[in-house]
Amino acid sequence: MKRQKIREILTLIVRLIALTGIIFLVYFLFFRKSNSNEIVLEDTPLKVEQIKSILELNAINFQDEVVVDSVEYYQNMGEAFSGTIEKLFDINQLKNSLKSDGIKRRLTLIVRGNLMYGVDLKKKDFQFKTYDDSTILILPEPELLSIETNPANTEVYIENGYWKDSERIILMNLARKKMIQTADELHLKEKVKKPIEKLLHVLNASNKKLIIQYRSL
Repeated sequence: MKRQKIREILTLIVRLIALTGIIFLVYFLFFRKSNSNEIVLEDTPLKVEQIKSILELNAINFQDEVVVDSVEYYQNMGEAFSGTIEKLFDINQLKNSLKSDGIKRRLTLIVRGNLMYGVDLKKKDFQFKTYDDSTILILPEPELLSIETNPANTEVYIENGYWKDSERIILMNLARKKMIQTADELHLKEKVKKPIEKLLHVLNASNKKLIIQYRSL
């Protein structure tokens, strides 16, 4: 009798363990909340990493070439005369001493650069709101992600007189501003949006309408 009772108790324990396992499995598969790093748009296959990849891959690279110039003139005839004599005795400035243009110093650079526009998700993130018939995906506004002006791709077109590194940096910064101005005139920030929106709409398999909005920076 005792053995029979022990067997019944063991059988009951095994059944309870099995039942607990089944309950846990059902909860894990059907009732567990989705990890925030997995599903972003409810009832669609769009995932966080997938959206991030779309945003990163659909950046626009813009290559530009600008000319920047800095000129300093002699203030008077006396300064022009002494400056010309000084250049005559400097082998590096000899060719500039023969010019009669009144220029004391001049630096002209041809700067080539690469600008990248897109959505920055390093410090910002996207949000979404779900409704019965639609899902709103809110993205940060596209912006300038990087600008590279490699000195190796910068050409010194004219160099008359001596220029400090700090003065060259000022000219390089001016070149960057010109490139950004050109990019703004080409509306590159707006052009980034089209391929992103197109791909997100294609990947949206839900019956809900996908609405994409942008959050001001």
